[in-house]
Amino acid sequence: MPVNPVKLLALVLCLGWTVMTQKGSLSKPSISAEPGLEISQGGCVTFVCSNPSGYDTFRLEKGGQSVMEKKNTQPLMTEARFRLGPVNESTAGDYSCIYLKGSNWSPRSEILELKVTREDVTPASDPGSAVNSVSTSQSYKVWIGVRMAVAGVVFLVLVAILGEAWHNQEKSTDSSVSMNL
Repeated sequence: MPVNPVKLLALVLCLGWTVMTQKGSLSKPSISAEPGLEISQGGCVTFVCSNPSGYDTFRLEKGGQSVMEKKNTQPLMTEARFRLGPVNESTAGDYSCIYLKGSNWSPRSEILELKVTREDVTPASDPGSAVNSVSTSQSYKVWIGVRMAVAGVVFLVLVAILGEAWHNQEKSTDSSVSMNL
């Protein structure tokens, strides 16, 4: 029975799309703190959670427990800002972000440890946040590379299958022509 190349192509493309949209395909968000991770008591801190491909809802978590959620109101929005303050000792701890896109939750971001001090702290940029956003950007590029590699493999498999089907069709056509002679 000959293989219908169009149906086979449609099947492979549907399977590839399904694999690409599975739960594990969401990238890890990045997190940073403004003005930094050391805040004097009574001050304010803003956690910035971002994902380059957008989100439906972002959640800020402390120690794995939800602190706040923000729903995306604009389709092109890629970050959510969570302002905490005035901070005290109970505000200190480990913070991370997670986002919802469609019906899937992303993996958690890196963990940032917020420290609340009793003395004045001059706001300084958080070197950890720069590292986090660089590593997230690099991992996003790696993820795109992996997707492109998978797409390339799927394409090569399709070409091989279609080539085989065409070759078999040519053989059957040649056989029927020679039988008629």
